[in-house]
Amino acid sequence: MNNSLTSQFGSFAIAALVIYVILRNLASKEGGDRLALARRHAFWCALIGFFASTSADWFSTLAAVPYYDESPLRIPEAIGVAATPALWVAFIYIAGQFTWPHKLRPKRTASLQPRTLSGLVPKSLVGIMAATFAAGMLAIYSVRDVTGFAPTPEVIEDDGDGYYMTADAQDGLRSAAEVLPYLALSLVLLLVAAFAATILILRRKPLDGISEHDNRLLRITWLNRLYRTVTVLLAGLAGEALHFKARWISDDADKSMGGEGIEYWERMNDLAGRWDQTANYIALAITVVMFFWRPPVNFESLRPAVSSAFNRLREQLFAVQYLSAMAAILLVAVGWPMLPSSETQEMPTAERATAILALLAGATLFYLLVNAAYLAYMAIKTRAAARMPKPAARLPLWTYVVAGLLMAAGLYFLLFPPLDLLWGFVAPNRWIIAGLAAALLAAHAGFVLLVRSVAIPWQVGAEVEIWYRQVLEIRSLRVVAGAFVAMPMMGYQLFAEFSLFGLLVFCAPAVLALPRPQGSMRPETSDAGRR
Repeated sequence: MNNSLTSQFGSFAIAALVIYVILRNLASKEGGDRLALARRHAFWCALIGFFASTSADWFSTLAAVPYYDESPLRIPEAIGVAATPALWVAFIYIAGQFTWPHKLRPKRTASLQPRTLSGLVPKSLVGIMAATFAAGMLAIYSVRDVTGFAPTPEVIEDDGDGYYMTADAQDGLRSAAEVLPYLALSLVLLLVAAFAATILILRRKPLDGISEHDNRLLRITWLNRLYRTVTVLLAGLAGEALHFKARWISDDADKSMGGEGIEYWERMNDLAGRWDQTANYIALAITVVMFFWRPPVNFESLRPAVSSAFNRLREQLFAVQYLSAMAAILLVAVGWPMLPSSETQEMPTAERATAILALLAGATLFYLLVNAAYLAYMAIKTRAAARMPKPAARLPLWTYVVAGLLMAAGLYFLLFPPLDLLWGFVAPNRWIIAGLAAALLAAHAGFVLLVRSVAIPWQVGAEVEIWYRQVLEIRSLRVVAGAFVAMPMMGYQLFAEFSLFGLLVFCAPAVLALPRPQGSMRPETSDAGRR
């Protein structure tokens, strides 16, 4: 591995500090009742924890033997990267217990009811998590026969007629005995992190100003999201074991093709594909199940559902956001396996990097298209109100400055990549890059114009309507800026160890720049019949 343990934990510390600042900033937004604040804080901690813990692609890097460095694994470094997912889970869920808004600070209270804390643990989720852990250990056991292979250096042959044939260097693969113990360690550490976070969640003092029933449900909510996140991580690690076996089969077939023939090569590659597909389908199935395994919501302090204009507006914002974000993520997940592979036996080309840039840009455009389609539908339904005033306002200046700097930096590295850091890399055509960048910027500009020109079908005050349009604009801005950051990191593998930063940009909550409007707290008139 080419990253030192110090640099890895330094990157973790920097990212952890950024996340802690985000949590404290979210906690400082004290608008709303106490239960709403507590639920919002728990939601953002869970969301940030999921993306932070699932962003590290450490095992494939650990298992590879670079052609330029065949030294054995350094144990402290290997342990450090194997512990990364568990460290993120433990850090986010433990830090979340100490970053509550000030008015919710836990206080010691007396209760006449028995403290049956063990009864708060969702046993079904624990059972699924334990079963996934066992499946991960079984997957590790099933690939114990991987022997690995040494890297091959670059070979230049002279055919005698003045022509030279070149075979590029190829990374090797470590044996199962060398790397699988660290994969098993990562699985175990995830359970340890879940156990430690569980103890702290159950033992912390109740939140001030919230009933005992709601305090118990909040603990159940934290545990629900903790176990769902850990289960998805366990499934991903189990899939890594199967991918490890698939790569060994495929690369072994490539090396044996000269002696075994093309039929053997095709048969072995089909077998490797089945190992990969099994890993993908199992991980996807578990992830989907965990996504829909929601925590309970029967809080006694929740007011009866009021069909207010602001509530419907806010529900629409959440629904469209989740639909468009999940659709874009699924588009990338489905398209990634179809990307052209980088064949080491051939001269390097820009084909794969170009395809990755196109996929990421396409997913971003698709996200904006889904949101724009809903706005267009809304415009059709509100034709009668098309001539009414449409109050709008720009975002805070610092959001444009930050987004502009991120876009400019991403575009610069796309057009002028530091080739001395990317050995053997061939950059895509600059006209293609310019075209993708122009398409993203034009799509954002068009979306903002649409947002500011569409009448909304809810009878709310000007302050709330401005806030609604600003939320849509900042979502578009953060997604486009995130695409500019992700494209050089994923397409060029440039500064890939900081890819978590791209996820932070993509997931940056709008509340960081746009506090909830005060007008939404006052009673609102009905908008019945206005369409």
